[in-house]
Amino acid sequence: MGQPNISDKGRNWAVLVVEDDPLVRATGVDLFAELGLRAYGAYNGAEALRLLRDKPQIRLVLADVRMPGMDGPQLAQEIARLHPDVRVVLTSGYVREEQVGDYAFVPKPWRTDLIAAVLDAQ
Repeated sequence: MGQPNISDKGRNWAVLVVEDDPLVRATGVDLFAELGLRAYGAYNGAEALRLLRDKPQIRLVLADVRMPGMDGPQLAQEIARLHPDVRVVLTSGYVREEQVGDYAFVPKPWRTDLIAAVLDAQ
């Protein structure tokens, strides 16, 4: 299965925002909705993995680097193992891009143009 692209006509895929701060999570979900995409929110890695299992239409995960329990890079590794066709983008307001390895990264606060660029990167 191909990676998500904002220009896809069907937009039959969804996005999952994984963020422990409820206001930031809601902002992320709203941002993707403004871009015309279905979006779900998860508080932590365990909830994210459950949603990925239950909602196969999720093709992209935007995950905070710092979360309680499973952090963003750990979640990304688990997603790669269990759902290799799902793309993961990490985000943080405290960690810089060079600190997340080979993962795509969007800094906080989010800008719509940067989020759209990530979606169109594939």
